[in-house]
Amino acid sequence: MTRLPALLPEAERTPAILTHLSPLAGLLLPTLGNILGPLIAWLALRDRSRALDEQGKEALNFQLSVWLYGLVLGVLAFVLFSLGLIGGAVGAVTRPELAGLAVLGTFSTFFLFYLPVMVVLGLIPFVFMIVAVVRVSAGQPYHYPLTIRFLR
Repeated sequence: MTRLPALLPEAERTPAILTHLSPLAGLLLPTLGNILGPLIAWLALRDRSRALDEQGKEALNFQLSVWLYGLVLGVLAFVLFSLGLIGGAVGAVTRPELAGLAVLGTFSTFFLFYLPVMVVLGLIPFVFMIVAVVRVSAGQPYHYPLTIRFLR
């Protein structure tokens, strides 16, 4: 693994900040914008310096990791919610007097557990992005936590 310089030169800070802010393109193009923004920024800036190349890869790797984590959580939530509906339907057939509780249990689990968890997990990338912008504006290279290194 290559080591980044201790401080980013002043001329490279603004492009590095824009690279870390580029996932906001996801607000304009949901699902793909948060990946396309860092990809385009990295491809445009990677030849200018090693530090910009590293920061671009860092932002892109983090957004790819977040996308993968979201996909896994989405599939898991779908499976668990479907199992809850199936279990509720089976419970309603076997004990008709509890049919309302079965449906209520499935949907309350969705609204009281899954949605708040997804909201919190949706905010985490924004928090890390703001931390990255603050660090890079101070001249320090930033490494996102929980990142899978797709690009090295």
